[in-house]
Amino acid sequence: MNRHALWIGSSIAAAGIMILVVLVLTGARRPESSDLVPAAENVVPIEAASASPAPVPEPEVRVEIVTDGELSSGETLVGSLSRDGVDGYVAHLIDSGMAPVFNFRYARPGDRYRLVQDEQGEILRFDYVRSALERYVLRNEGGELIPSRYEPDLVREPARVAGVVSGSLYDAVEQLGEEPELAHDFAEIFAWDLDFSRSVRRGDEFAMLYERVHVRDEAQTDHLTYVHPGRILAARYTNTQDDYVALYYETQEGRGGYYRPDGSSVRRQFLKAPLNYRRISSRYSLNRLHPILGIRRPHPGIDYAADTGTPVWAVADGTVTFRGWNGGYGRMVKVRHANGYESWYAHLSRFPRDLRKGQHVQQKQILGYVGSSGLSTGPHLDYRLKHHGKWVNPASLRMPAGDPIPNEVLPRFYSTRDHLLAQLDPSPIAPLTNEAL
Repeated sequence: MNRHALWIGSSIAAAGIMILVVLVLTGARRPESSDLVPAAENVVPIEAASASPAPVPEPEVRVEIVTDGELSSGETLVGSLSRDGVDGYVAHLIDSGMAPVFNFRYARPGDRYRLVQDEQGEILRFDYVRSALERYVLRNEGGELIPSRYEPDLVREPARVAGVVSGSLYDAVEQLGEEPELAHDFAEIFAWDLDFSRSVRRGDEFAMLYERVHVRDEAQTDHLTYVHPGRILAARYTNTQDDYVALYYETQEGRGGYYRPDGSSVRRQFLKAPLNYRRISSRYSLNRLHPILGIRRPHPGIDYAADTGTPVWAVADGTVTFRGWNGGYGRMVKVRHANGYESWYAHLSRFPRDLRKGQHVQQKQILGYVGSSGLSTGPHLDYRLKHHGKWVNPASLRMPAGDPIPNEVLPRFYSTRDHLLAQLDPSPIAPLTNEAL
């Protein structure tokens, strides 16, 4: 909804005039008749004594024209302002004035703005709001437009959620009133141990201690608005096979990671799977009947059935050694890793625009998207792994963990561990528990 408003303020100064006339008679004798007629130079005219009050100044009136708007789908800021009746030159000034802090090419539907102008159309202030955490301001300071980014006062408060899975982990977290990104972050922590797209079962238990991020209100400093979940501080996932626990700890200020209670790293060289998939359509086999060629031949990899366009990521840090078309493999990427490993990703539909041969990639970086290129009966990923030139079964691969907590900081880690675990597991888990609400 577009709204315009006029804001008028006035100030009137009252003036008062007081005239005091004092007649002073000097001398003790009775005045003679001639004395009753003063000299001409001593005469005060009547008009001067009863002069009219000075004119009262007109009240100062300030008019502000306020325009509120919101970007619609496919709409630019210039288009939205134009729809609200704002001159194109003003929109140009806003666009160029904001350039040092924000590029309006990245504007998106739902972004809100408020433009304040004077009667002559000069910009007094422009506010552009993308979210509770992202806001930009353009102020008129002495005729110069000064841009700035609003930095909100963030408050982080610890909270705990816990429950028993009845469907999926994402469903359970949403039932607790939290954002899906919290379930995603939880799954990321245990990505080296569990494949949450396939390994979750009814009756599995989970618990997490995490930060809830709030924004403090500028006007009412005691009022906090919840924005989104922050970092997970401690996490536990229990199924019929094992009990997985991870704790966040910073070995140096600003450099942290997730560790097990004994101080070993949760992170491993290779992830369990290179994508989120629906099912495994073909497993590692040395004698598989090829679905298209109709002959038996080795299939030293795993086929993951997934929707076309599903992101495929690197299972470990490495360097891209091949990106392109490779016969029956279709569009394919190869990545060389440490310790003699090389991973293959085949039948892709497309690659990221910036992915190049020789490029260093990080674990979980997107290499391509699921497709059905080459010899393929449907959309899936053919994932393979070599070690020193020989095929290995990715499903049976057991990799060592990353660097553990250094010995010199272990006592501090143990103290932090005990504190976090006491908050993570204060009581037996109920079907669903949200202690933040």
